[in-house]
Amino acid sequence: MSKNPKRVMDVAEAANSLKAVFITQYLALFAMRHPSTPILSWYCRLSGISEDSDIPMDLLRQDEQEGLRVSAKQAFERVQELPSVEVQKDLLSGPMLIGAMKIGELVQRYGLGQGHRPLTQFARHFRNAAAHGDRWNFKKGEPLHPAYTRHVSLDNTLHGSRATFTKVGPYEYFMFLDEIVALAGQVAVEQAVKIVHRQREGKGLVDLHRHLQREMEVRGMLCTDPSVQANIAYFTTQILSGKLPEVSVSPTEYPVQNGTA
Repeated sequence: MSKNPKRVMDVAEAANSLKAVFITQYLALFAMRHPSTPILSWYCRLSGISEDSDIPMDLLRQDEQEGLRVSAKQAFERVQELPSVEVQKDLLSGPMLIGAMKIGELVQRYGLGQGHRPLTQFARHFRNAAAHGDRWNFKKGEPLHPAYTRHVSLDNTLHGSRATFTKVGPYEYFMFLDEIVALAGQVAVEQAVKIVHRQREGKGLVDLHRHLQREMEVRGMLCTDPSVQANIAYFTTQILSGKLPEVSVSPTEYPVQNGTA
């Protein structure tokens, strides 16, 4: 087994978590805007007080010695006064930009940007856009390498323009995360397969299977699924014959449910 391999699938786990959080935030947006303030009402019921009561929110300093008490009811009333379309864009651009920062940092940390992959080049520029106030920011001559997802392609004509809700909306963001999940899986399997292929001498099919499964597991892959076991069996058969298997991990197709939006 290779020494201290990085858990590449941690990137996939982070992207999947960001997808789930984004969907829940998307739905929460409508609850925030509803005049009956269902979120506040739920907190009141949870606290055992009247649903038309206010709930004081304590914002504590890091040292927890001091803080600020604000009115949740006033905050919800303020949200009702804001323009609907702009509120939706601002509230949804926030989590998209946070996700762009997180994925961009993880791509760099785990070495997924090597080889100038178009997807990871996109992740890098999306991260830079998030760091520049939701504006694409290209230095002279950038992008140096192709930067695109299945749905969004970047070029220097975008410099200075808004990133979210121009090139990257909720759909494009969600699918970008989906592609990151597939990329992490691709890299994790490729790394494991190459190591087992390099160390195949003197090993039988059973030993190769066990070795490949261990290498995949230390990279964060779950190998209990029958389809994964079937792939491991196929790869080890190829390795036993001396071949270096070609790995292909495809993004999940969405929407999750049947039908289209």
